[in-house]
Amino acid sequence: MKIPSQSRWVAGLLVALGTSACDTSEDDLMRALGDPVLDAFEIRLRGQDAAQYEKVLLGMGQVEVTSFGEPVRFEPSPNARAMDLTDTDHAHLLGRFFLPRYVKQVDITVRLDDVGAFKEDSLAGLINAQAGTIQFSTTRSALEQRSRVVIHLHLKDSLFDGRGGKTLLPATYIAH
Repeated sequence: MKIPSQSRWVAGLLVALGTSACDTSEDDLMRALGDPVLDAFEIRLRGQDAAQYEKVLLGMGQVEVTSFGEPVRFEPSPNARAMDLTDTDHAHLLGRFFLPRYVKQVDITVRLDDVGAFKEDSLAGLINAQAGTIQFSTTRSALEQRSRVVIHLHLKDSLFDGRGGKTLLPATYIAH
């Protein structure tokens, strides 16, 4: 018995779909569907309790955003390299990250530059910010409230007298 060519094509397609469905992973499905819709969220840094300082200059070193250990795309702001945190009315933009719709939680690590500077009364010097790493987790629902997360760095509780300058041990509050 002869099988028409159209029936052979349909049968071949069904066999191909059936065998590929057995070992299809979520990653394969996402690639087949194309890039998912991405939502953008900001990370900002704001100085708090800065009354005793004329200037506190810090820069962003590196930001990592992950979801269950997998990296999330982050685009740093060029203005985050030199921030004056005594301007407590302004939350400096560190950058934006982009979440696929299916991601419900992220872990964020912000590393500041190793060295900053301060001016306090007649004293000026360097800030050792090597321990200036801030880590926290947040959820999509919290981020969606204002499309950003703001790290409030309490300068009065974060800067300590050290050899020839100050040492930064971040005391923070995270707001959405």
